[in-house]
Amino acid sequence: MGVKVKDLLQLPSLREAQVYAGAENLERSVTSLSFLEVSDMLFFSKNIQMNQKEYYAGELLISSFYSIKDDVDKQCQAIQCLYDLGEIGIILYYVGIVLPKLSPKVVQLAEKLGFMIICMPKNDPSLRYNEVIYEVMNAIITKQSANDSFVNEILEKVSLLPEHLRSVEMTIKMLADRVKTNIILTTSRFEIINQVMWPRNSTLGVQQIIESLQIDKKGKDNNFLIEDLSVYQKEIQQKDNGRMYLFVITEKKELPIFELDQVTEVIQVALNLWGKKHGEVSEYALVKAIINDESEKMYRLAKILSVNVSSVQLLWLVHINDLSKEKEIRAELIDQLSKFYRTCVVQMIDHCFVVLLGNYMHKHSELDITKEFMETTTHYSSIKDIIFCPRMRNTSDVREMYQLVNDVEKLFPVIYKERKIFSAAEIKSLKKAMMLATMGEQKIAEHLVILEPLMEDKEAIKTLCSFLLDSNGSFSKCSELLYVHKNTVKYRIKKISELLGYDVTCFSETYDVYMATMIYRVLNH
Repeated sequence: MGVKVKDLLQLPSLREAQVYAGAENLERSVTSLSFLEVSDMLFFSKNIQMNQKEYYAGELLISSFYSIKDDVDKQCQAIQCLYDLGEIGIILYYVGIVLPKLSPKVVQLAEKLGFMIICMPKNDPSLRYNEVIYEVMNAIITKQSANDSFVNEILEKVSLLPEHLRSVEMTIKMLADRVKTNIILTTSRFEIINQVMWPRNSTLGVQQIIESLQIDKKGKDNNFLIEDLSVYQKEIQQKDNGRMYLFVITEKKELPIFELDQVTEVIQVALNLWGKKHGEVSEYALVKAIINDESEKMYRLAKILSVNVSSVQLLWLVHINDLSKEKEIRAELIDQLSKFYRTCVVQMIDHCFVVLLGNYMHKHSELDITKEFMETTTHYSSIKDIIFCPRMRNTSDVREMYQLVNDVEKLFPVIYKERKIFSAAEIKSLKKAMMLATMGEQKIAEHLVILEPLMEDKEAIKTLCSFLLDSNGSFSKCSELLYVHKNTVKYRIKKISELLGYDVTCFSETYDVYMATMIYRVLNH
């Protein structure tokens, strides 16, 4: 169990701190405390988050926002990113010294998200990080020692995660952090399905350790002592997966049997809730492993299935609105795309075909291939949309794009009317527009000011939005959607460009107007 935020605020080191946002989280339990040294989220996401692949449920952060102290936009980005990572909130130090002031924009965004901002006394240079670190961690450790049961705590934390993060792998990560040990799940032939190390950078050769053991394959549980290692082996039976083995490998200590029993119970429940066909060898299981960030399982399945996941360079996400057509649409996708790609994996995940493509055999435009499929499919009405995402560098890119599309997909028909094909760039722009639309009236006004000359002319606004968002800058398409002559659209766009002072038919001048129209539709849908 963790310690409630409201109880932590009674500690001597936090007694004078003030809650500026997210007060509804006072009853939340804190299970860890960390220091946010890299507060520039662009750098963090590219260089740290991509490699860590974690979700920090139950964690509080300490920071002074030093590297972004003069950039309110980056402070808002930090709050949004930390919220998306599952952090409960942040304890801000040295406001008035390092951070000139706490911007109302930052507070407003945090309050909207339900993200806690706890501000230490302002203009106080005598503050020391170690005082809060010591008291908070001591309270957490004392609480965990006094409350031996953690089964419900772990399962509740996982169940509160976004749906795409609820998985056996995430459960094992939380368990490993709770009991501070290495946890491995294998097949009945001792092939590793999931492997979570503690600490995460541990180089302990667990596969070699498991292979070296004289393991009873008839269902008997075992405990092994190897020098300074304690190895616990437990057979787990699961309806969909058959027999699997759990290994808990601890260095320099032995876990009490009641903790090992709880680890087993949590994993058994996680397999029942989120591990359907967890041990299955199939392309479906491979795609699920990629989406759920189950790296060990992904590489094992890829090897068995002879799928080179490192060759995946393009992702399609195809949402359908008629599940009865699933087999026919899948067959069409495979038939069409295998003409162009040697690597072609097509699997349905939650009403969406995840299509992994690589080893391109032709020189056709990837967008043209997408358009050709939509023009030739016999199931056009059953397909809601296709998002094509080129230049996937690795499976982390695939997972991040899948999650990003899940975040914004409900707004497709609002922002992009009458369209079925979207690019990764458009999805990222939509996410940015959604974020900007939450940053308060002043920030919104700064982005919408470019449209001010049109605000009283509803026809002009409608034409501009249709031209940029629905028609991709096509006069013909725009005229079809607005039921007017193409020359009428050309005349309106010429007038709009004159009023705005931007040529909206010129790409180099369009982006700010494009973002403004997206924000306008987000706010007015």
